[in-house]
Amino acid sequence: MAQKQFKNSGNKFNKNAVLYLGGISFFYICMGSFNMMQGIYIKELNFDESFLGLILSLKTFSLAIFSIPCAMIVNKIGKKKGILLTMIIVPITIILQGMSQTKGMILGLSILQGGANSFILVSEGPFFMENSNGRNRIKLFSYSFADNVFSTMFGYFVFGQISGGFIRLFGSIEALRYAIVISGALGLMSIILIAFIKDSETCSVEDKTMFLKDLVKISKKKYPMKFLLYNLLIGFGAGLVVPYFNVYLKYKVNATTEQIGIIMALAQAAMGLGGLATPYMAARYGRIKTIIMCQVASIPFLMLIALPPNIIVVSIALFIRNGLMNMAGPVVGNLSMELIEENERSIFASVNNISNNLSRALSAIVGGFIMNNFSHGYELPYFLTAITYIMATMYFYKSFRGFDNKKVYAKKTNKAAIV
Repeated sequence: MAQKQFKNSGNKFNKNAVLYLGGISFFYICMGSFNMMQGIYIKELNFDESFLGLILSLKTFSLAIFSIPCAMIVNKIGKKKGILLTMIIVPITIILQGMSQTKGMILGLSILQGGANSFILVSEGPFFMENSNGRNRIKLFSYSFADNVFSTMFGYFVFGQISGGFIRLFGSIEALRYAIVISGALGLMSIILIAFIKDSETCSVEDKTMFLKDLVKISKKKYPMKFLLYNLLIGFGAGLVVPYFNVYLKYKVNATTEQIGIIMALAQAAMGLGGLATPYMAARYGRIKTIIMCQVASIPFLMLIALPPNIIVVSIALFIRNGLMNMAGPVVGNLSMELIEENERSIFASVNNISNNLSRALSAIVGGFIMNNFSHGYELPYFLTAITYIMATMYFYKSFRGFDNKKVYAKKTNKAAIV
């Protein structure tokens, strides 16, 4: 019903898409603020970088291993309910982590948070495909990306100021605890808008056998498997440094909590602006060239972050790096959904999340170990990430360089956008 209405809407988004974009604003404000404060909170509790790496690794690992079960659940209950499960469970686990001071409790809640996040990750791409058309699909992916980025930016900035103000009143640990609890409560506001979404009437219900058959079917296809390997390499590189940006700024560059909030907010703004420009770049240069150009251009700025422990230089390098590396995100997301047939999208989204997040889980614990045990341990992961990104980009170019050529693509399949 919703899809029939939407076919005549041209470039406009339907009600479901608008409600979703509004709902995730609150969710990502919550996520951004928590991600900014979590590492600092762990360090202020006198836990070292290795323990922080373990937390980040287990959270990401659980996100990966729960992807397939969550995709199976989403196929049965519908994408709306899958998204709602994330937006209920994740903020609650964040609130409880802000109240916790023991290693076991924090680890358990982090694992639950990661697992619950799988619901939205396997639901979002297929939800967008159902609630968009060929004319506005890449714009919806781009607007969602920008919504994510700017909401996270708002969370960084506002809660950087809030936690900084609380520190002067209550001391660092209590201040961070209060700020984390408030951010989790704000995240629960997303439920209000998501509850009004009307789920698709054609919810596919599959048993475990059919699910595994579709999984095997996907594994035999050329482009999806190459995309998964590329995603695995990108995930490994990102896991070495991205979760530790806040810790690097706090304990290497000696930035205050307020400064960290501003720096990371500006870095997010760069991502958002880049995401909005992506459809125009993709239209001019093609999706594959856009992805490659952005990623290659970001690598020198990634290495520049690690060279001088100067807050101005690091801030500028982080701003440019984030903008370039992540501006191709909407194109990558759209591309991943076009590689497979409609009934396989939830499954492929889950497998895609597994490949990316298992590698992130591994590299997060490696990054924490390096930071805690090596000389120049805070800088070394950035150079390892640069090497990994170069390898991933070269592999992506080799695998997909002819993909945007419609004539070549037409010879491979009779169905548009299915390989």
